[in-house]
Amino acid sequence: MAKESSPRELGEMLVKAESGITKQVDITKVGRGAFNTKGSSWLNSVVRDFITREAIPFPLRAVDPYAGQGDMLKLCESEFGMETSGYDIQDGLGWEVNDSLESIPRDDEAICITNPPYLANYSAKRKSMWPMVGRYYEDSGRSDLYEIALDRCLESFDHVVAIIPETFLHSTYPKERCQRIVILEANPFEDTTFPVCVTCWVPEKGQDPTIYVAEKEIMRFSEMVGIKGDVTRSNRIVFNDPDGNVGLKAVDGTKSDDRIRFIPGDDFDYPRSSIKVSSRLMTYLGIPELESEEVISEFCRRANEIFEEYREKSEDIILSGFKGNNKEGKRRRRLDYRLARKVILEALGESVQTTLPQE
Repeated sequence: MAKESSPRELGEMLVKAESGITKQVDITKVGRGAFNTKGSSWLNSVVRDFITREAIPFPLRAVDPYAGQGDMLKLCESEFGMETSGYDIQDGLGWEVNDSLESIPRDDEAICITNPPYLANYSAKRKSMWPMVGRYYEDSGRSDLYEIALDRCLESFDHVVAIIPETFLHSTYPKERCQRIVILEANPFEDTTFPVCVTCWVPEKGQDPTIYVAEKEIMRFSEMVGIKGDVTRSNRIVFNDPDGNVGLKAVDGTKSDDRIRFIPGDDFDYPRSSIKVSSRLMTYLGIPELESEEVISEFCRRANEIFEEYREKSEDIILSGFKGNNKEGKRRRRLDYRLARKVILEALGESVQTTLPQE
């Protein structure tokens, strides 16, 4: 009978389950989201226009319910001459102490400008942070602290500007009040390269947010959803098959030419022994109908061509951000298996709902 492992201490993250290897995380940074917004890249022309045009009367007061060091508020003071105030759960920072994941005082005459804490519930458990933050998830119906924080902000303010994970773009979080989503490639933080976006919210529901990369308008949210389409599982493909005949590098590398791509299995330089059910970045695909090297090679060529068309048409926003930028300053991207399945089926000649329009 296997020996039961002892409970881990707060912030003791499990690195390798098989060997029980752990490491200690910064409890304050992880549990309180204390990543300071030192850079000003979040306040680009798109966000500035929202603050000055949509959030009227102007100048407003700005309130940050998760104020930390107050960097965002200081920028509002210097750029707009705003009066500012904030809250924070930690004492001694100069703000009124308040647990803003529980509630925020209603303020009809202020704009909320904030960088709330981020922590997914599965990550909270893996990092042994559940005793510190678990109560927030209970009965919330949310899977990340930033979603809970957004709920509180939208309950208390008509206009909200929030820096949140870029994965929000592909999440199920309601976007009915979100007017703009600005993907930041320039890093606004001093101590993390976590991919983020700036979201701008209004009181009126029925929004179809416009998506920007930095200051470039890309498309509406509904257009992006249309491009991604709706693809169900198919028995023509087996993902994470160690004996698969096609390799998939599902994440961009740090070099600009090291891109997501499909590769003939025999040419894929990745250990087949490393494939697990949970593999997401490097994997092998079993596609039985591809029976010869020539057919496999042609399939990969076609799949890569289709996928690059998707990247070009959407300027990469249909893909999730991944751990910072490449050496040319462009956001690295990750291909999720749902979209990968759509590309594969199209490369196999199957009709798939909502494909790219033909030029």
